[in-house]
Amino acid sequence: MDLSKEPNKKHSKIDESLENKIVEIRKMLMTHSTPATKYSNIGAVAIHQELNKAGYRSKPNLSTINRVIKRNNLIQTKRRNRSNKESKVHYPVLPARYPGHTYQLDLVTPRYISGYGKIVSVNRIDVYSSLANLNQYQSKGADSIIEFILEDWKEYGIPLYLQLDNEASFRGSVYHPRTFGKLTRFCLNFGVQLIFIPFNEPWRNAHIESFNSRFNDRLWLIQKFTDLVHLRIESQKFKNKHNDYQQYRKENFSKQKLQSYTTRLLPDIRHDLLVDLAITKGKVHFIRLVNEKGYINIFNEDFYISTKLSFEYIWATILTHKSEVKFFHKATKESKWVMVKSVEYRLREIVKDRIPFEYFL
Repeated sequence: MDLSKEPNKKHSKIDESLENKIVEIRKMLMTHSTPATKYSNIGAVAIHQELNKAGYRSKPNLSTINRVIKRNNLIQTKRRNRSNKESKVHYPVLPARYPGHTYQLDLVTPRYISGYGKIVSVNRIDVYSSLANLNQYQSKGADSIIEFILEDWKEYGIPLYLQLDNEASFRGSVYHPRTFGKLTRFCLNFGVQLIFIPFNEPWRNAHIESFNSRFNDRLWLIQKFTDLVHLRIESQKFKNKHNDYQQYRKENFSKQKLQSYTTRLLPDIRHDLLVDLAITKGKVHFIRLVNEKGYINIFNEDFYISTKLSFEYIWATILTHKSEVKFFHKATKESKWVMVKSVEYRLREIVKDRIPFEYFL
């Protein structure tokens, strides 16, 4: 029997020249001083990627790279936002199972370019692949968002779910109940299910919030822009660097189990035919925190759930083709979904069949 106290797992050792190369790359990435490093990540994965580009066939693992960074005093203290306290109440997360399963989309607004005016950035990220897209506009209305989506889905594919916060541009009217906005109608017609996260809980869209933070720190705050065109050019460079990094990280270090999937690309369609879309058959989802009186609000209308579920999360689904809304609860991660109730949900207009893609070509 081996009674030695030496750990079974030994740390990987690297020669001095490789360590010096890691230090060199780390310092280069941290400066962000060249076009190639302007929007770079600086962590172990980014260093591993640079070693790969430099032709190193045998590369140290990430923990070894991190040890080199530490012993060479190259650790960079991160500015952390105030973390949200973990609640003991179960939050119903929808797992992303393949690329294009769930997108998160958000607006970064307002931003002002001196001598030009206000701009809005529409940012989107794929929860599974972490690939992102973005573009900037002068208005944050639904028309700008749909314009972005038309180009986004042509290049990256149509998602099954699109998750959003409760921004007025996303949901439509902020006063009238059972009113579906342009974006909701657009998504219903093309078979995309919207998911609205709880009010005042932006961290529930953690993936896009993280991307937004990097957009702010690494793009917006480090340079001055002359106009919208200038910002768009730089934002595409920023996006391409992000996606290149994420693809490398996924291909080399991801432990995700990929399910089979098919990417549906949106064809070129006529924008003028998207005006005044009807409400079509489909589903719209809401995650809501039940208040102390037992109510939740969806599309400017209160629904009584139960005071027994106060301060618990409810998943509500509008089924437009059945004129009903169903409310579900899941007490823990391991427990099964329970339908709490179902109520009639008649809309102000007739629900129609989806218009085929061919009509819009």
